[in-house]
Amino acid sequence: MPGMGGVQATRHITELGLETKVLVLTIHDEDEYLVPALDAGAAGFLNKSVADTDLMGAIEAIVRGHSYLPRRATTLLARRKAQVTSSRKPGPEALSSRERAAIELYARGCSTSEAAEEMFLSPRTVEGYLARAKTKLGLHTRRDIVRFALEAGLLQAESEQ
Repeated sequence: MPGMGGVQATRHITELGLETKVLVLTIHDEDEYLVPALDAGAAGFLNKSVADTDLMGAIEAIVRGHSYLPRRATTLLARRKAQVTSSRKPGPEALSSRERAAIELYARGCSTSEAAEEMFLSPRTVEGYLARAKTKLGLHTRRDIVRFALEAGLLQAESEQ
């Protein structure tokens, strides 16, 4: 396209505020152009290599108010979302104050009975808080909990005290 690329044209059309929907029809691979095209406001994305079989279905879906992405594109988006989600580790803000206290005490080496005494709760209740916190944070062992507590600033290494 002379003057501007497809992503730029899509963004421009979308910014006009018209009811026009954009279906990106491209020779480019989804890996490189899918996310920028969708971010620019495209209602659909279709590779020219499958246009002979999928174009009419894509147009019909968009006219009905749906978006259109081929299976490969949806798989790519799902994979990227999973990578982003798994790379973000929840921090202490994901915990309730009781879960956080239980994690701190457990990381310091307290047994659940000792943590229960400190928190004025039953050991069973503390076990529940620990279990929920471990699930939220994706932790399994005391070592994992200690590492999390150190990284989150809930616990200081002995050399720092």
